Amino acid sequence: MRYLQVKVNQVKSSQIRLPVYEMLTNRGTYFILDFFTSRLLVITSFFLIGVVKCHDVWEQDLSKDMQIGLADGGYEKVRLRCGADSMQVDIITEEDFDGVIYTRGSFYKKQPPCFLDPGSSEGRSFSMRIPLDKCQTLQDGDVYSNVLVVQYDKDLIMPGDAAFNLECDFSHPRDVTVSANFNGKKKLAASRITLTDADPGAHTVDRHKRSTIESSSDTVEITPEDVKQINLLR
Repeated sequence: MRYLQVKVNQVKSSQIRLPVYEMLTNRGTYFILDFFTSRLLVITSFFLIGVVKCHDVWEQDLSKDMQIGLADGGYEKVRLRCGADSMQVDIITEEDFDGVIYTRGSFYKKQPPCFLDPGSSEGRSFSMRIPLDKCQTLQDGDVYSNVLVVQYDKDLIMPGDAAFNLECDFSHPRDVTVSANFNGKKKLAASRITLTDADPGAHTVDRHKRSTIESSSDTVEITPEDVKQINLLR
């Protein structure tokens, strides 16, 4: 049996109330805590070890067994329109949606225009205007790109969530009519949508396995049926 002794000197009896384990000696007042203290420490240690082991198993399950992958549904249509200073994205989901939509890297800040939370007003049609100089938009020369995530749970990325790589390519300006009486060059973009993995830690999908819809105009859209047709042609 182990005892923990705490010596208290020069303490007035009116300043402290002692439990039944009190012992008085000529050298001072001693508190003796019986073996239950040590037993409590042992039980607490086993509990903490169990929590750590469960945490390790949970991490292993998430990292090795649960793969997000490319969504084969959940959305009815995603439409991209490239503007001079922004990307206009229109999303139609298959069912009423009460999750969140955001550009990759903008989840924790949860700030518009990079993050959309419909709140309690469920619906199927949503729109976002993503500035080309904000919301983690990447620029490579005259090509601007961003990843839009459609996440059905407000807190966690789960299988069935969808993500789309959006691209606006301004590298090839074309002759267009900009007014009724004037022909000239206006910087119009080619547009591209690629289905990608919603998991930010996933490996990059090989180019020959990507499901990409592109247009020589500034507007393009992707549907699950488009993706199926691409997969059939491989």
